[in-house]
Amino acid sequence: MEKAENNKMKASKIHKILIAIFCVIIGISVAVVMFHLYNPNKNNLGALSSVTMDVICMVILFILIGSFAFDNYGSNRTTRIFAILLVATIWAMFLDFLNWAFDGMLQLGNLTYWFTVGSLCMGPILAGILSLYLYSYMEEAHSFSKMRKHGIVCAILNLASFVLSFVCAITGVAFQFVDGHYETGALYDVVTIIPVLTVMYLTGFAIRYVKKIGLHDVFSVAGYVGFMIAGALIEARYSIGTTYVCVAIADIFIFVMLQNEVIAQEKRSVQEWMKKSNTDELTGFFNRNAYETDIRILEDGQIAEDFVYVSVDVNSLKAVNDSFGHNAGDELIVGAAECLEKCFGTYGKLYRTGGDEFIGLINASDEQMKQIIAELEELTAKWRGKTVHNVTISCGYVTRAEAKKMSIKQMSVLADKRMYEAKDEYYRRTGIERRKK
Repeated sequence: MEKAENNKMKASKIHKILIAIFCVIIGISVAVVMFHLYNPNKNNLGALSSVTMDVICMVILFILIGSFAFDNYGSNRTTRIFAILLVATIWAMFLDFLNWAFDGMLQLGNLTYWFTVGSLCMGPILAGILSLYLYSYMEEAHSFSKMRKHGIVCAILNLASFVLSFVCAITGVAFQFVDGHYETGALYDVVTIIPVLTVMYLTGFAIRYVKKIGLHDVFSVAGYVGFMIAGALIEARYSIGTTYVCVAIADIFIFVMLQNEVIAQEKRSVQEWMKKSNTDELTGFFNRNAYETDIRILEDGQIAEDFVYVSVDVNSLKAVNDSFGHNAGDELIVGAAECLEKCFGTYGKLYRTGGDEFIGLINASDEQMKQIIAELEELTAKWRGKTVHNVTISCGYVTRAEAKKMSIKQMSVLADKRMYEAKDEYYRRTGIERRKK
């Protein structure tokens, strides 16, 4: 079994190395092709900066797509939509690269014209895919169905914005060519502001329900919008192609946040599994597995001077089961657990190790133990259930002060002995036959 696990780990490492090599080859290939197309003699410094940033971001996005395609990020709807968003971002950056690479050589009707049109029209597409991703993520991660209609409406609005952008572009009202460059037209701001507004709307919606979905995811959405706006403002001010670069950075940002969430979910799953494997389902106390683990820890370490081993047994459980059924027996056990929790809970750990058997590993002085036992007798005397109307508990305990030379096992044996003595006394006093109705 161990050998198989080691082989699996080695295979996983080789798998990741191959993925890394694959992504690097793709990235280098893209870079070579892009710079081969780029002619530095006919482009200014702004264009050179733009195409350089485009290439770097595309290489990074290729690596992210490779990790989604080959690594273990799940195959649900949300991750598939995000992978589509990454592919769409790469395509937008590719068009943006060609737009800037051929800046100064643009002519109406040729390929460079369509590069520019395609680049300008990709904004609504990206915003629409992002809208679908956000609603899908919120629904899967938080069962937040209210996001569904808003995400779909935003996606439809962005589709309409894409059509409007395309029409405005080819009619010349969004941009026009002047000496081989394109200049913005009268409706340029209109067709570019819609994607930003729709994503900002989703951000506001997420902030409104921050208590439902959590600050982590609101921060992710707000961060994406912040990068989009920053890129658009920088491009408008300095004529450098930063819009899609910032969108790519926003994708990377979302990817990191998503990866952190995957790791957090795995940790929560492990914690929930650990809790479930160490918890008694009926009472919520620790179970025998947790008890055995804690006993080993105690035996290996230094036992505190005020340590107390407590052995507890519920009286008349068999009689209740035989007379009223096992549901009534469960009610009796739960009632006993409630009383034990109120009395012992603040002093240490409580375990249900069997049907009607409980163990307490606590820290308390002799005076505190006397007070705890008195409170326990008072609570059990007052307890009333729906089917069972009383609960009694037999308890035996051993303090470390009286058993300094004993091991934990020896203390447990003595505590059990005292508990059974208390149980025998209960049956003698009440006149109830122990194993009969």
